[in-house]
Amino acid sequence: MRKLIESTFVSLGGDIGAPHEWGARYVFGPEPDEYSRGLLFGADALLLGRKTYEGLSAAYTAMAAGEPGPMADFVAAMNEIPKYVASTTLTSVGWNATLLGPDVAAEVAALKKQPGKYLLKYGTGPLDRVLLRHGLVDELRIWIVPVTNGPGQRLFEDVDDVGFRLTDTRTFPTGVVLLTYVPAAPDDQASITLT
Repeated sequence: MRKLIESTFVSLGGDIGAPHEWGARYVFGPEPDEYSRGLLFGADALLLGRKTYEGLSAAYTAMAAGEPGPMADFVAAMNEIPKYVASTTLTSVGWNATLLGPDVAAEVAALKKQPGKYLLKYGTGPLDRVLLRHGLVDELRIWIVPVTNGPGQRLFEDVDDVGFRLTDTRTFPTGVVLLTYVPAAPDDQASITLT
């Protein structure tokens, strides 16, 4: 059974809405790039919500059309990896993606039962309400970016209480702290609750 790993950036102010605007100078560099490569190259498919799909598909298609840079292998992998998109408004998708049907929880559960490596989800948003409610997220990798900023989209907005247990912490030279959580057992006294 494949895991579902979610990786997302959040500012110290709690914003997840536009990490390309406030986080770029912190989340790129030799160590974060190496970690990001390992995370992407270890997956065999991406799971994306509509907004993340639209933003990433535009950005990585444009990057592939430009001059190759130090992350050319990452850009190529992002464009080539199969993707599954959850949306209630899109009727078609490109960028090597498949649009999931209305029962997203059942479809993601079926994807997880397939053989292979893990599924990787970038970003946090409305899709998390479904995934967390149905116990489909196996790991959260939260990149805390050392920048405060004004109000924006908040981490886990409108998500029911779900307990998690911290399993790993990593600090990058830029000051980013990467926290890895797994779902806590119901009786796990060491769990924290994300709301």
